[in-house]
Amino acid sequence: MFDGTNPYLYKMKTLKTIYGISGKVLSTIAGLTLLALVASCSSDSSADGDDRMVSMPIVLAIPANETALSAAAGAKATRAEGDPGTYEKFQLPTHLYIYLVNTSIDGKTTTLLKPEGMDDAKGYTLKSDKWVKTTTTDNNKDSIYTYTDQIRVFIPENRSAGTVYAAMSTVPINVSFSDADVANASFTLSDDAKDKKGEALKNLYSSPYNKLKDNKYYGVVSDYRSNSPYINMVLYHVASKLDLQWNVDASVQSSVKLSSITLTGLSGGGKLFKPLENTTATSTYDETFSLDDGSQWYGRRATYVIPVKSTDGNYQFPMTLTNGAKTPNTTTTAKATVTPSAINKVYVPWMLGTVTVKKTW
Repeated sequence: MFDGTNPYLYKMKTLKTIYGISGKVLSTIAGLTLLALVASCSSDSSADGDDRMVSMPIVLAIPANETALSAAAGAKATRAEGDPGTYEKFQLPTHLYIYLVNTSIDGKTTTLLKPEGMDDAKGYTLKSDKWVKTTTTDNNKDSIYTYTDQIRVFIPENRSAGTVYAAMSTVPINVSFSDADVANASFTLSDDAKDKKGEALKNLYSSPYNKLKDNKYYGVVSDYRSNSPYINMVLYHVASKLDLQWNVDASVQSSVKLSSITLTGLSGGGKLFKPLENTTATSTYDETFSLDDGSQWYGRRATYVIPVKSTDGNYQFPMTLTNGAKTPNTTTTAKATVTPSAINKVYVPWMLGTVTVKKTW
């Protein structure tokens, strides 16, 4: 009987009673134990059994960014280690793009599978009330948001290996790849992100291809040939937090008072599952920071960007500086060369850019 404490678990127990669906306890995601349903069904349309399908559950989660950047033992931000930034609000994703690459038993054929209800353009719609925040029990004291509604992909009997790639966003994204080569997929933001691309990039997550589990990509499905295959995955930010700091030298402060800084040629897309390997900018845009009297000589702003590696291995961000001390306003160009934090090589880490003004214009 439902006791009012866990309606999700009650729903699963009810389904088990009515339909005879078996339950399986999944392995933990950063300390969180999850229960997912595994349902098998057969088709009478084929005598050789190749059409028999198994419904495979997929459990997805994202890091929960915390404000606790304190000196407490073990405390850290889940977004990017080393990032000293201030409190930020993140939106829970509403669009899911998920692809399962199925390899046939003989290893000669790969097939691309998607969950029921996924639209190629808008993705699979995620319900806001199905996200649950849980504090993990590991030493890092992180939290995760787990999507608790069941996402199912029907997989065929003719299968030997399965690999999952997933991405989540608050706006639709345009995903493109050739055949079943999902690992090299690229994306661009949809028109829904117009004039707020930095915010859209901040709330974009994916499964990085180089995150490993047992020395292989962590999106490889466990027990794929069994009657109860499953997978659970934590997705990570695709964009990097660019922490921009500027300083006008005291010797020129009488004639230089910055009124705005515009980052130019930012990339509105890139590699979806290989976020550290972009070498060209896609669908570029500009972002302007308007400055007041309190930040005309020194200050700090942050935004989220797709890092594009230059030929020398660095990441550069061209910008236009506007000097409001003159009438009319005058501008000059500058460039911040940044190096990502080396703490994490999987998802895109925090990046620091500094600009020092030592001359007037």
